[in-house]
Amino acid sequence: MTALPLPAAPIPIGSPPRPPAAPLSRGPGPAEDARAIVREAGQHVSIILALPRGTQREVLRSLLPDLLDQAKPDVRVRILCTRHTYDRHLPHTTGGDGGGPEVRLARLDPIEAVMADGRTALANPRAETGSQIFTTQEVLPVQALHTLFNSIWKKSAPLSARPDFSDRRRTRLVAEILGMLRVGATDEVAARALSISVRTYRRHVADIMERLDARSRFEAGLLAAELDMLPPPVERH
Repeated sequence: MTALPLPAAPIPIGSPPRPPAAPLSRGPGPAEDARAIVREAGQHVSIILALPRGTQREVLRSLLPDLLDQAKPDVRVRILCTRHTYDRHLPHTTGGDGGGPEVRLARLDPIEAVMADGRTALANPRAETGSQIFTTQEVLPVQALHTLFNSIWKKSAPLSARPDFSDRRRTRLVAEILGMLRVGATDEVAARALSISVRTYRRHVADIMERLDARSRFEAGLLAAELDMLPPPVERH
């Protein structure tokens, strides 16, 4: 997936601001803070899940089902994940009736965060920074997180836009074809590399473009990158 353009200077979550004079903590720690933030949200909740798996201080991913249960029925919940933190069962966590959280994939620096109504935030930066999990209502850090979330959200594609190519073998072939489109291979070269006929290759390309609702091969490549459908780049030695 193509990295999304983030601000040139990181937002101040790697070096959190001074602790607020009146922290939100209402219980034993960040888990209860996160629950309180979601429970008291009146309009929208924004969640970032981008800590690598196995990070010892990870809080929100394991807590996510409980957090979603805390949200009021009319509160909009948006979740940004990386391809490493996305759980395919996530869109159906709240019942799969169309009222569940909106989920998108993006490239993100390692962090977990939960925000409510643009007023309150809990942030859990990468453990290697030595930073502490913090909960704050201070305007600047909350706005910085909220602005970053919204800018990435607008440029990422919803999971519902990712077409299902049914079986595993077909999905792998589609990824390989998208890889060929990415490097600009001719139909003849691509077909030879994939051991299929040029006619079959072109038929697959047309089907992929139709499923992605792309008007050109270039646009199909861009959409595929946003939806994390491209194969990993080949390392050259």
